[in-house]
Amino acid sequence: MKKKKLLRILFVLVIVILNLIIFWKIDYSDIDTKGASFVVKLLSNKDDEYQIYYCNAGEDFVEANSKTVSYTGFSEMQKDVETNDAVEFSTGYEQILRFDMPLDYDNLRFDFGRIPGKTIVYEMYIELAGYRYEIPLTQLAEEDNFVALKSREYRSAEEETVEMFIVESDDVDSNMLIEYHKDQLLEKYQEANKTKTLILDIVICVVMDIIAIYVLRHFFSLIDIPVEIYQNRKLALTLAKNDFKTKYAGSYLGMIWAFIQPVVTILVYWFVFSVGLKAGNVGEYPFVLFIVVGIIPWFFFSDSLNGGTNALTDYNYLVKKVVFNIDILPFVKVMSAFFVHCFFIGFALILCTCMGYHPTIYSVQLIYYIICNFVFVLGLSYLSSAIVVFFRDLGQFINIFILQVGVWLTPIMWNANAMLSPIALKIFKLNPMYYIVSGFRDSMLDKQWFWQGDTLLWTIYFWMITILVFGLGVKVFRRLKVHFADVL
Repeated sequence: MKKKKLLRILFVLVIVILNLIIFWKIDYSDIDTKGASFVVKLLSNKDDEYQIYYCNAGEDFVEANSKTVSYTGFSEMQKDVETNDAVEFSTGYEQILRFDMPLDYDNLRFDFGRIPGKTIVYEMYIELAGYRYEIPLTQLAEEDNFVALKSREYRSAEEETVEMFIVESDDVDSNMLIEYHKDQLLEKYQEANKTKTLILDIVICVVMDIIAIYVLRHFFSLIDIPVEIYQNRKLALTLAKNDFKTKYAGSYLGMIWAFIQPVVTILVYWFVFSVGLKAGNVGEYPFVLFIVVGIIPWFFFSDSLNGGTNALTDYNYLVKKVVFNIDILPFVKVMSAFFVHCFFIGFALILCTCMGYHPTIYSVQLIYYIICNFVFVLGLSYLSSAIVVFFRDLGQFINIFILQVGVWLTPIMWNANAMLSPIALKIFKLNPMYYIVSGFRDSMLDKQWFWQGDTLLWTIYFWMITILVFGLGVKVFRRLKVHFADVL
């Protein structure tokens, strides 16, 4: 009785601490710095490539730290002029150029293309998660750090219908330095989102506390199966080893097939994307590492869910035995897949090391993400294994719509941060496997802790979903358990 009361008290303390963390730590200002954009609204009398460079104080601007966007408004204007048989205009259409940029740098330079000509700038700002940090055009006119500009002129809204900054360039390296303050940008973003932050904090805490109350009421029924797994751990591990061995019994290569299939899959994806589609580096690391590190947790999830779903049907002879504890069977299947998972984690670490990405202190949190993956798929396995006994089509549904479609909805072969809008990215992050796949990359490549920035928010979200899935899985499994032997 004392142990039960102590466990309840510890659980309540954890929930209280999580509530405090949400209100104190998650302020939505410590955001992902990859989400900023430098935006310029302009028109010109030339089609050209405009470019931004960024660097830290005291460093030189280099091509590696730059972004290029093409302006095509002049040719579009000339096409319309020819179609309408009108007089030729000297400038093109207005166009908004958007340059993705990190906020890890202090200096910013804007280049006016490679062709001499006139450029009229109407707006210039940095956009961060919906907040605009305006760069006044008057500041550009007063700035002395110009290179190879033939002329520059600022016209206010009083002189013209709109405010504008006119630049004439006569050299391929015409550029100007842009003054902005990163700390001020983040501070203004935080100030503008105080109300939103408070509302989100309250909503998150309310949802989490509702889940916590449910778990607290059914606490011991939810931990019954984990307790039974622990009590029968030796039997479960023995069955898992036998399951792993017998899966490939009778073949000449035996257990080697368990490793050949994932390796071949990785090689096929690498060939298609790197060689066929000419995919380059993703961020600061090679594309092959991006695929390998991301697909390894998916292999485990896929194998575990497939095996866990069929746990009761595969071991139907044990289910019909009155004396056997069938609660451990889904765990046996997940544990069987875990053996191969350990091998591929070692393979990924060796590959990263060979390509210059050595293990660091961040690699330790791989243990945390392995636990996340294990608990999540175990909960799903208990749920699916119980239902599939009565509804056999569920196995096909999982194989097609969750595993075959899910591998593409989880950014394993493509970079979600670079390809999706902020709103679409948040929708994709609702997929719990997104959190795990990103976590593997954070541990091996990006070097980021799971409590840093908005990752902490997604950590809390992931565990809320995982607890719900595990609780539902255990409940359904226990409810249907008495009928398994009759149906099988």
